[in-house]
Amino acid sequence: MPSVVHVTHEAIHASGGISSVLRGLITSPAYAQRIGRTLLLGPVADPDLPEPLGPGGTIIYDQGRGIWSAEVGPALSQVELRWGVRLLYGWRLMETPGGRVGVEVLLVDVRQAPHGLGEFKYHLFQRLSLDSRRHEAVWEYEQYLRLAEPGLDGIRALLGEEQYPCFLIAHEFMGLGTVYKALLDQDRRFATVFYAHEVATARLITEAHPGHDVMFYNALRGARQAGVYLETVFGPQDGYFKHALIRQAWRCDGVFGVGDWVLEELRFLGPEFAGRQLDLVYNGVPAAPLPLAQKEEARGRLRAYAQSLLGWAPDLVFTHVARLVTSKGLWRDLMVLEQLDPLLAAAGRSAVFVVLATEGARRDPASVARMAGEYGWPLVHREGAPDLNGRELDFDLLVRAFNTRSRAVKVLFVNQFGWDQASCGPPMSAQMRFADLRQGSDAEFGLSIYEPFGIAQVEPLSYGAISVVSDVCGCVGFVKGVGPLPGGFLQGDYTRLPVTPDWRAALGLGAAERREAEVRTSGELARALAQRLPRGPRQSERLLAEGYQTAKRMSWERVVQEYLLPALQRIAPPG
Repeated sequence: MPSVVHVTHEAIHASGGISSVLRGLITSPAYAQRIGRTLLLGPVADPDLPEPLGPGGTIIYDQGRGIWSAEVGPALSQVELRWGVRLLYGWRLMETPGGRVGVEVLLVDVRQAPHGLGEFKYHLFQRLSLDSRRHEAVWEYEQYLRLAEPGLDGIRALLGEEQYPCFLIAHEFMGLGTVYKALLDQDRRFATVFYAHEVATARLITEAHPGHDVMFYNALRGARQAGVYLETVFGPQDGYFKHALIRQAWRCDGVFGVGDWVLEELRFLGPEFAGRQLDLVYNGVPAAPLPLAQKEEARGRLRAYAQSLLGWAPDLVFTHVARLVTSKGLWRDLMVLEQLDPLLAAAGRSAVFVVLATEGARRDPASVARMAGEYGWPLVHREGAPDLNGRELDFDLLVRAFNTRSRAVKVLFVNQFGWDQASCGPPMSAQMRFADLRQGSDAEFGLSIYEPFGIAQVEPLSYGAISVVSDVCGCVGFVKGVGPLPGGFLQGDYTRLPVTPDWRAALGLGAAERREAEVRTSGELARALAQRLPRGPRQSERLLAEGYQTAKRMSWERVVQEYLLPALQRIAPPG
């Protein structure tokens, strides 16, 4: 069976969504049946941390700690000597609902540049037109080039001569240096893959332009019809290091994207992408049956928490769990709720909207307890540490304005990582867990301006929540492709225009045009949501049943069986 190497910055610690993707893929039974050996390759900034392989990790080789393995030590020590770097090899555990899976991990200490790095950069420029001189002062760029040569050599040392063919998968731009090294070496024992979890250039342009998605995706549509590519529309982008790296990824044996829009964005990068086969490999969605009684228990804990802060228990609970970044479009949530508020008031219903999002680090329990005791956090916020900072302050101002005007809906902004009493303070029940936020929600919002897939938006589907998403969310294609559209799925068509404009005209779509689209779409979503919110056990049961059936058809097992494995088979090297 073939081996697979996942090159990723999340080999140990989760800092984004890639760790969830790796866990979903690697722990799938279909993956285990078809893949012989799996290794994670990544950098380690400080190999002297007490647990460099994470909690429960097992170090097998680390000369810095005096840990030696007769099986792999001779080969890995030669790699260290050749490149002048320190390697760390061992196992880590991936937790799944069904148990735990052990995975091999190879980490490279990138604090010192490996021998010959300048020569590697020279060859990247000569053969792949990648000019590292423009970007090597950017650590995000530099560290992953430092990883490439010793990392690939370490993988070869571990695989020996028996574990080929091997798929070398670059998860996002971080893994491309290693993949490019394999291409430069023309080592055909490896099949190289760029696994796009986003298109960084598209994200940057969409977030920065005042027209956001309304401008970008209409410009993309018009340009694709005209056979025009991104740099013609938006100008040269090579000054952006992520663009410079991914622009050459068409050279890989396979290019995978997590959503339909990601593939369109890749084709928009240039004719080299547009002229070749790209493969959809969606993200999977967790699916678990949830009895209505258990959902009501979770809702009860959420309602009780709201009552402890607001003084009254809402009939409905809405949620949005996200990073506090521009792409998540949190202001759109409030625009929908502004138009939903009078509809709920007229129906005699009330709701609380819990936004769990933060820009800073996790607040420690002592700070949380102090803020809660002194001024009623998180119902009330104050500017400055340990409370509001940066974008948190901007969003809190929007929340205050909304809560002043609204009657039936109130927003609770929790700027924190975690959803338990230690994270959120004494007013929260000691029995509360993060699962309650997913299972007890009546509607999960995710009206992003840029969203490659959106696991968080559709995750609560299985628990009978209504997922309210924008039309640029990558999950839309997956949901629509697995069967009847469930009643718990609402799509806001923010980028819809009467006709597809010429791309030059689309560039003129600015803040005013976007705002017009947002007002129109918010009204549509508010009216649809008001109609679909359950009004009794029978409707709640139906949402639970439909959501679970949809989520089952979007499982990681299906992603592996129907998307990942066929794509790998298509590009498999001989061996």
